[in-house]
Amino acid sequence: MEPSNNKGLSRRAFLKGTGAGMGLLASSMPSFALDNVFNNHNGAVATAQLKNAGLLEQAQTNMLFNQLTSALNFKQSETDKVLIILGQVNEKAFPYSVDHKLVSACLTRLQSKGVNRKRITIAYRAPEGLASNSPLLKAIADPKTDKQFHKAQLVNVANNRDWSTLTMPKALPDLKVLAQARQADHILFLDQLTDKKGVIHSPQNGLANVLFESQSVEKYRNRLDDLFAMRDIQETISNKVRLLAYNASRFIAHSPESGVHMHHVHPGMLAISNDITSHQLFAENYLHSVLNNTPKLRHSAQTLNWFQSGVSRDPMTIEQIEKTMQKSGVVLNKIQLV
Repeated sequence: MEPSNNKGLSRRAFLKGTGAGMGLLASSMPSFALDNVFNNHNGAVATAQLKNAGLLEQAQTNMLFNQLTSALNFKQSETDKVLIILGQVNEKAFPYSVDHKLVSACLTRLQSKGVNRKRITIAYRAPEGLASNSPLLKAIADPKTDKQFHKAQLVNVANNRDWSTLTMPKALPDLKVLAQARQADHILFLDQLTDKKGVIHSPQNGLANVLFESQSVEKYRNRLDDLFAMRDIQETISNKVRLLAYNASRFIAHSPESGVHMHHVHPGMLAISNDITSHQLFAENYLHSVLNNTPKLRHSAQTLNWFQSGVSRDPMTIEQIEKTMQKSGVVLNKIQLV
């Protein structure tokens, strides 16, 4: 194994440790750059138009969440264990943190399907715990007994000690994984479109930040796409990720002229995916279309199934997204939800 530095594993070292699958990839495509990975997959994204830019009532958000998750065929039984990952949590509310209405809609959906809150764990990472009066904590409270918090188990992994060691293939460092992730039947990821600096927040980074102990994952930080594709991680995490969602009715944007600022989108978008790559692909192209940027060709040979609900008041929204997808080389299969 080649020596590794603080920036992560070398390409050779990572390939050496990933077993036959990645080894076959390296031998059959010797000039292939891992930074330009292509994936042929059958992931799907379901989106709904938010006609008043994120000021939906909770009941409307619940209805849209239920419609979109049903379109992606997400099913669960009463006995399943569900782990909900919150991508960005801090003292500021949406859009600097996960939309509390989205969290509430997710819990409402699970409860409507008979999943007991005692079988639901909500995990996040934050230097400080959530204050009792924070919108997120109120959304997690049982709506029937408003003052009873933590009906679902709440875990702040910043001070969590319950990690499970995952032995990686030979020549790769072991990983410490959140114990609840190994026990879960389904993993749901709720996040924001961009981070507080206005940069697209990738699901791989968001998931890794919560699911892995920070020191043990640091050497994999620059290889997260490859890490999530490894067999051991797929069995423990990747194959359990059923839904990824974000509300893009407003987000933090960055421009050279004005720096970081809040960007309002009319009518806005609620996006839910059933595949990590599809989630990243759609989020990147949506952001490019709204900000009218030219997308970088980071992905190729991609097919994205898009279940679209609602009619936009803004003629640009759908047309611009489709044009941006085409520029990036994505084949878009569009299906209109009724």
